[in-house]
Amino acid sequence: MKKFIKSLVRNLKKSDNSAERIKRLYKKLKLREKTIKKQYQLLQDKEQVLYSQSQNLELKEEALKEYVNKIFEQQEIERIVRWLVNSIRESLDLESVLSKTVEEISKLLNVDRCLIATYDKNLNLFTLKNEYISDKNISSVFDKEHNFELPDNYFDVLINHKHPITIDDIKALKHKGLNHFIFKDTRSVVFIAIIDNFELLGILIVNQIKYKRKWEESHIQILQDIADQIAIAIRHASLFTESQKSTRLKSEFIANMSHEFRTPLNAIIGFSEMLSSENFGSLTSKQREYLNNICFSGKHLLRLVNDILDLSKAESGNLELFYELFNSKAIIQETLSVLDGMLLKKNINIELYLCDCQLRADSSKFKQIMYNILSNAIKFTPENGKIKICSELIDQHLKVEVEDTGIGIAEKNREKVFVKFKQLESSYTKKQDGTGLGLSLTKKLIELHNGYIDFESELNKGSKFWFVLPNATLIN
Repeated sequence: MKKFIKSLVRNLKKSDNSAERIKRLYKKLKLREKTIKKQYQLLQDKEQVLYSQSQNLELKEEALKEYVNKIFEQQEIERIVRWLVNSIRESLDLESVLSKTVEEISKLLNVDRCLIATYDKNLNLFTLKNEYISDKNISSVFDKEHNFELPDNYFDVLINHKHPITIDDIKALKHKGLNHFIFKDTRSVVFIAIIDNFELLGILIVNQIKYKRKWEESHIQILQDIADQIAIAIRHASLFTESQKSTRLKSEFIANMSHEFRTPLNAIIGFSEMLSSENFGSLTSKQREYLNNICFSGKHLLRLVNDILDLSKAESGNLELFYELFNSKAIIQETLSVLDGMLLKKNINIELYLCDCQLRADSSKFKQIMYNILSNAIKFTPENGKIKICSELIDQHLKVEVEDTGIGIAEKNREKVFVKFKQLESSYTKKQDGTGLGLSLTKKLIELHNGYIDFESELNKGSKFWFVLPNATLIN
């Protein structure tokens, strides 16, 4: 700047030696210098503001990142809990549910090892059931024994005080129980009791092996929530096992009782029919009437026993289906011929609209399905009524409809139709004999074939029942 001024002065002296002009130029230069300094100061102030804004942005970015991570973590928690809930509802395979659970926990909380152990209160022992290791270089505890005990003071905290146990650094502790294989090569550990209705079912364990870890309260809460869902899964599996055992015992009892009933019933029916034939002597009208009543009641009781046995087998999954190819139209017509007596007695008109369709199913069970639906329609259709039977092929599925002009079903009774031992209340139905098992058994048989049944009805105007079975084709 000084050099510039001197040069300027020299040039001015050469061109104009006026002192006033030099002073004016000097003042202008001074003003310009002040302006430059102000601009420089403004730039420095702006730079400071920008730096502060940058710092604020970084802080906000960090806060946003932390917030997003928390949202992501919460979503992951909700996903795991939702998955657990759905798994409990949809699957009773406890082993696969727990195996997937330890893997999900390990990935969510970034822990080296996650374990689930069940508790046997009779032996006062924990038994390892599931393990997930995040790194193949980490040794498995399943290489050791599977049963273990917890130190008494730990057990007391977990069960009596219902409080999780968190150890941030095992090396900082000295306890005789910590030499167990569960703690070997472990730096940090958390124990969460799996409790259902005040009963200890097991324990959830997470280990940090590579480094010590300060366990956060939010992570402990996550583990507690998951442990609650595990308790439900274990309880459901236990109840299912007990249910299966009860069902098996019930089925065995019914099968034995059915056999014991059938033998004398067949004798009663057989001898009453023999006596009714009058091959062993003539009968009075009263004796014939009584024998007919005995025979009818015996057959009714035998049918009830058979229905109960079939329903019990279907419910327990022990009813076998013998698949074969047959003409559905022929079976329907054959079933109708068996019911001719009932149709003639009530003068019911039958309309048939049947397709020639080949079905792959159990033919005897299909006949039983048709018998139950048709006999029901005949039973609840007054004299001189009409029944229409239709069958058609829809996308390789056979659909059969049975429509009658009977008494119909009130909307309030809709839920009772497929319930076993349930008969609808009306003056007409009370006059009809029945076991209340026909439609319930029919529904089970159709579902065993991977089909479904439904109906529509209007009181005093009639009903239309239909069912759909897969594996059907038209016959050329």
